[in-house]
Parts: sequence; structure tokens; C-alpha cells
Amino acid sequence: MVRALIKNGTVFDGNKLVGKADVLIDGGRISRVGEVAEAEAKADVVIDARDYFVMPGLIDAHLHLTGIEKASLGPSILLEPRELRLLRAVKDLERLVNAGFTTIRDCGEYNTIFLKMAVNKGIIRGPRILAAGRPLSQTFGHGDLHFLPVDMVERLEFARICDGVDECRKAARDVLREGSDFIKVMATGGVMSQRDRPEWSNFSLEELRVIVEEASKVGTYVAAHAHGDRGIRIAVEAGIRTIEHGSLASTDTLKLIRERGVYLIPTLSVQDSIIRYGKEAGVDEWALQKINDVMESVKRVVPEAYRMGVKIATGTDFSGARPGFEMGTNAKEILLLNEMGGLSPLDALRSATSIAAEAIGLGNITGTIEPGKAADIIMVRGNPLEDLKVLMDPNNIALVIINGEIAKRLI
Repeated sequence: MVRALIKNGTVFDGNKLVGKADVLIDGGRISRVGEVAEAEAKADVVIDARDYFVMPGLIDAHLHLTGIEKASLGPSILLEPRELRLLRAVKDLERLVNAGFTTIRDCGEYNTIFLKMAVNKGIIRGPRILAAGRPLSQTFGHGDLHFLPVDMVERLEFARICDGVDECRKAARDVLREGSDFIKVMATGGVMSQRDRPEWSNFSLEELRVIVEEASKVGTYVAAHAHGDRGIRIAVEAGIRTIEHGSLASTDTLKLIRERGVYLIPTLSVQDSIIRYGKEAGVDEWALQKINDVMESVKRVVPEAYRMGVKIATGTDFSGARPGFEMGTNAKEILLLNEMGGLSPLDALRSATSIAAEAIGLGNITGTIEPGKAADIIMVRGNPLEDLKVLMDPNNIALVIINGEIAKRLI
């Protein structure tokens, strides 16, 4: 690992705008933030950042490294081998790095466990990865591919189907054994599942509690796909850490989310992309019919949650499908949190850095530029606080450092 000095950039540390400052990196970690003389630093690399915005690497706390080309799950999963999708996902990891994403959390894809291993061993280039592996779904839940026999859903490793307290406990242990960093559960129906509805609750309170219990035993947590209000409340009461989507949450449920310190990851990007690009990308007709009701509610939920002080983190729910769901365009979520959710540009950046890191359990490792944290840093042409759109162009991401290693450099 190189000892690097980033000189005289405009620094946003993940919480606040610091202003002009130097950042010294040593041994993969941030050593010092402030004025650092080059003679004092004795750096291997000195980078002049005087015309750049220096900030923590971006975090997408909810995506799926599926490697699919079209958004219809049937043809994507049944007609292509998993290995081909895996190779496509390798290219998607490169796109994420080039776009300034230094940490991602995959919320359901078995292949991602192996992608994480390859990144950690330096075999392929990619951001830091947290992987859920197979999500847990009840029979006839959001993770159950309703057009297939249940045993085939299991064989395709799309989800782990479980019903009742004992099966849920066993399923939680199974996915942790497979290498999952956290557990993803389907607490309600969804948009992209064929025969259920987003407002329907999945899993009982008792079922979710044993899943949370098994996760906590090994020092991890549970994230819940949850659109409907009742399912969200059950998930929060069960001890879930993050609510994914939260689209139909009532005011009372948002208050409960805030009181319990649960994180909301509204995934505005995928919903906006389904509306804009869904038909062209191959989204099934039944999903296109469901999205509008969900999106109308989201336009109320996110601004209300923000005003209440709910902790909101960035997550796109992108899969790599084209057009509209491509990896590398994930900064779209930051823009939508500002434009649709009402977050200030500063708070939108916090949602993509410090808050996202806390949400996924890595707040002690990344998400801020401060001594002792991993050196996950990007340099941006332009000032995102003045125009968040600069983050949408990978050509504006001039430098990407992940864990102290330079992953991309244009200057």
C-alpha cells in the first residue's frame, strides 16, 4: 500500500464541509486530515487536489449483482447459466469503481459471495462488498418465483424458502454458513414478483424474531424488503436494522422507525427507472401495473421521513439490466433523494457516505474522512454541493482510492 498525500482539496468529510485541507494516507488508512507539509508526509505519491472536491467514497447500500441483461427475471434466470451472469457482474464491479463507489451492499444474489472473495483476493477489481447471498422468503412471498415449482426456486439458488419458526431458524443458519455477511428477508410482497402485492405482509413476528436472533448470535443483522405498512411494523418490532423501500409506510410507522433507530433505504432509483425504462428493459407487465401506486406513496413517505429525522441511506436496487438499471449510474439515488425526497445536497451526500456506512454496519470502518478510518476516498471535478449532477458522470470522478489502494486515476 502506498503512502499518499492529497494536497489542498476542498474536503467534505462525510458529515460536514471541512474546506481546504490535506489528507494523508498510510497503511491503507487515513492518517491525518489538515495541513500536512510534503516533507513531513514523506509520501510515495503526492496528488494536487486544489481544483477538486475530496470526499469519502460513495456507498450503494442496496443493489443486486445479478449480471442480467433484461429486467424480466424468468428469461434471465432460466435461459442463461449462472456463470455467464457472474462474468457480466465482474464488469459491473468495474463500472461501480469508475463511478466512485468504494463500498456496496448486495441485498440478494448468490453469485456475490464469490465476487466478494475474488475482490478480497485481488483477482478482480471492485469495491468493498457486503453480500446477503440468498434472501429468505416464505412460500408465496416476494422471493418465491411464482411461475416456477418451489423446489426449482431452491435449486436455482434465487431464494431460501422457509415457513414457520423452526424452518426460519434453520434457513438463517444455512445462509450464514454459505457466507452471507448479513441476512436479507422478504417482509412483504413486492413489485417485481408476479402474484403478490407490495402491501401484503410476509413472515410473522415470531418468524422474523428468530431470524434476527440467529443473525445477532454471530454479530450481524437483518435487512428487510418491506413495502407495506403492516409488514414494515412487524419487521421493526422484530429488531430489523434496515428497511428496504418502505414505500407505503404510515406516519405512525415512520415514527416507530425513528424511535427504534432503524435505517430507511427508499431505493428511489429502481422505482423511477421502472417507470421511465421498464417496458424497454423487459420489465413484466404485471410489475409495470403495480409500480405507479407504490411510487405515488413514496413521494409522500421520503420527504415525511426526512422531516421527522429518520436516518435515510442511499440504495438503488439496481440489477445491471439495461437500459435504466445499469451499474455505474448509481449516483442517481443521490439526485433523487434531493429532488424527490427533499434532502438538502449536504444531507444527500451524508446519506451516500457516513449514514450509509452506519446503516450497513461499517460506520467504524468507512464512510468518513477521519484518522483511523479506511482510506476510501474519491476526488470529483466540480462541487456536488453546488450541483449533485457532477457525480453522474464517471469522467468527473478523477481519483478513486479503496482501502488505501488507487483503483482509478485520471490526473
